[in-house]
Amino acid sequence: MAPKLDLKSSLTLRVAAVALFCFLVAATLALFGTYRDVRQLNENVADILVRQLQIQLARIDTNKDVAARFPDFDPVTEVLQSAGQCMEYLKTDGSIARSSCIGFNRSIGEPPDWFAALFNWIPAAQADVVRPISYHGRSYGTVVVTIENAAVVAAIWREVSGLLGLTGLVIGAICILQYAAISRALRPTKDILAGLDRLAHGDLSCRLPNFRLIELQRISEVFNTLAANLDRTTREKMELAARLVDNQEQERLDLARDLHDELAQSLSAMSAIAASIKATVATECPALVSEANSLSQISIAIMRSLRNTLRALRPPEIDDFGLAASLSTLAKDQERLAGGQLKISLEIDGDLRGLPRTAASHVYRIVQEGLTNINKHAHAGQARVALTFGPEVGAQTTPQRRWLALTIEDDGCRAVEHSLAAESNGLGLIGMRERVTALGGTLDVIHLGDKGFKLHAMIPFEAPAEFRQ
Repeated sequence: MAPKLDLKSSLTLRVAAVALFCFLVAATLALFGTYRDVRQLNENVADILVRQLQIQLARIDTNKDVAARFPDFDPVTEVLQSAGQCMEYLKTDGSIARSSCIGFNRSIGEPPDWFAALFNWIPAAQADVVRPISYHGRSYGTVVVTIENAAVVAAIWREVSGLLGLTGLVIGAICILQYAAISRALRPTKDILAGLDRLAHGDLSCRLPNFRLIELQRISEVFNTLAANLDRTTREKMELAARLVDNQEQERLDLARDLHDELAQSLSAMSAIAASIKATVATECPALVSEANSLSQISIAIMRSLRNTLRALRPPEIDDFGLAASLSTLAKDQERLAGGQLKISLEIDGDLRGLPRTAASHVYRIVQEGLTNINKHAHAGQARVALTFGPEVGAQTTPQRRWLALTIEDDGCRAVEHSLAAESNGLGLIGMRERVTALGGTLDVIHLGDKGFKLHAMIPFEAPAEFRQ
């Protein structure tokens, strides 16, 4: 993956890259300009040298000079010849009649090795100049003016090095000034990132301020609209979920009350009648004693089953003894149902009496469903239920508004999420999420691989005055 950069650094690097590209273009232009200047110099020297030799031929023709002195370079070489430059006079047969070269001092203005190595990869431009010498229609040979390649490289380096230093200063100044300007212009992005973080952590009341830049202002408007719509949708969902689960609990309570008031009374009467029949037949018809005993045992079994059903519908401990006692009884019942193969540890850090009645009922149902599914599907040997009070990360906690962290985990070898979601009675994972949502909290389902399965819920609640710190 490519390394991540912030926007200021990215823009600064892009500007630096553009400036470097401009420097390369300027260096290329300087390179060809230097080649052009060197060739122009050789052409000027060659033209002057040709005229000098033509003048000498004219002087020889008029007996003002001797032919033995031809060709005479000295007037030109003393004035015009530069370091690293060579002048040659070639006869018509191609042999060198005279040459004059000035060496190039490599220690003066010598370019760095990296530049010389880079220059070797650049094809050299043709800087040699050849001029024919003729007088009165007769050819007397040619003049060749060349310059040493090291002198050309040194000349190019003198041009590029000055340009390199100036470009470096300009690029550095531009980057510093641009970074400061971009930092100032993009300072509102910190507010945008902070708002996104708050929104990601569930703070739907977050709103962004107005910005001067049109693009940032548009982002602010879209963000605020999205947050408002999400807040409204979330509130409606929470209200609907709360209404549904509250109605469900009320139905359970009504059903438990009806069963207790009607069926329980009928079963009590049935048990009393069975006892009366047993007492009567014991003296009048002993053969019916066994049937009377069976009728009494059936009524007792139905009463026991009804009692368990009423406990499942509405555990009396929640109202009578509190949530902590109800969870302790629930854990023992689940261990008993597992036949001693499941050990459940209950960890409570804080006073659960501070939970509102509705929240306590929902928490009990969540733990009940979690332990039931661990018992049925997880094949676990150890299970842990932990309830602690503490702040949600990134959320607002006040003395009135507190958070309950609920964790249910096991060491089972098979995940139970699919079984939780597939429960037909609505108390699977969907039902648990509905209860947590109704309370305004969040539920995370975490697979621990071979180490088991974990449910973690964060539930906000309004603490009563006597439990505020």
